[in-house]
Amino acid sequence: MNKKSKIIKIIIILFIVLYFSMIVFYPNVRAAPLDSIYECRPFVKIEYNKTLAQKPIIPYDEPRKIPITVNVKIIGAYPDIVADSIGDGMVSLIVDASIESVSEGCYASINPPLLKFNVSDEYESANATLSFTIDRYFPSGSLKNVKINISCRRLGGATTLVKPEKFIKEIPFIVDYIPQLSFSYPEGTVKSVAPKDMVNFPIEIENWGNAVTDVNVEIADIPDGWSANIIKNLTLKTNLFGGDSKETVLLTVKPPINFGYHEDRAIIKVKMTPVEYNKTENVGESSYLYFVIQSTGFSTPGFETITTFLAIILIFLPIILKKKNIERRRKQVLKKVRK
Repeated sequence: MNKKSKIIKIIIILFIVLYFSMIVFYPNVRAAPLDSIYECRPFVKIEYNKTLAQKPIIPYDEPRKIPITVNVKIIGAYPDIVADSIGDGMVSLIVDASIESVSEGCYASINPPLLKFNVSDEYESANATLSFTIDRYFPSGSLKNVKINISCRRLGGATTLVKPEKFIKEIPFIVDYIPQLSFSYPEGTVKSVAPKDMVNFPIEIENWGNAVTDVNVEIADIPDGWSANIIKNLTLKTNLFGGDSKETVLLTVKPPINFGYHEDRAIIKVKMTPVEYNKTENVGESSYLYFVIQSTGFSTPGFETITTFLAIILIFLPIILKKKNIERRRKQVLKKVRK
């Protein structure tokens, strides 16, 4: 039985080959009903690295490259017979890979744009690379997508046994968080101060990133004997949505106040770290701000208290002495009256 089936299959294949030859050498011959009986079409299965594709992509960053595997086979009533009759490298399937559509503000490409396959009823594979990038600020977490077009056609198109077919595959990707802060200093970053005084540095912070941002603030470095205070954290909206993205914080610095003459110079380092609001895992690169303070003059800690105490004594001592003098005279008058 198997031998008989093989003989029948060989006869059918020879008949199909003869049929192809007639069409090639006698193109005026019309297609016979044989086409509709043995007609096949390509079937495509597209695989890609989902882990890499789902990793958020930063706008204006280098293009993200996603490896893609295109698997092609023919399907129909008798794909094995068609594959045997026109396979073996005689006629091939061509896949044109292109971008069908991509979200606005995004760009994508596929390389190579043309893939070649032998006609087979089993999957044959070829590799390509999808590249996409973003050249516009979108809100962090935005979902974008790229649709790729995989169109299969017969090389040469001598017969209609393998019909052309078009396949669309949509690949989604996510916009990543862009931490971007800018700083300005209305009163500069260098000041002079007397040892007994404090100095203030206003700092304007603006959020140019693509999400509401928490800014963690800390004094990163300060010399011994100096003290500094600044707000620990603040939340800034993003100007991407037209919100209030700017705020002013105040750095307050006090120089050493130990007794004596001072000619001290200090550099205060402030650390600013952006973090996406409600997403503590999205931490941006820290910015370091530097402020220079020169403290010159005498410092007399405690001397002010002594001066105040002496002033009080000088104010109240005459009053006390006057009262005592009046009391003494009163006593003298009473003593004379008794005599």
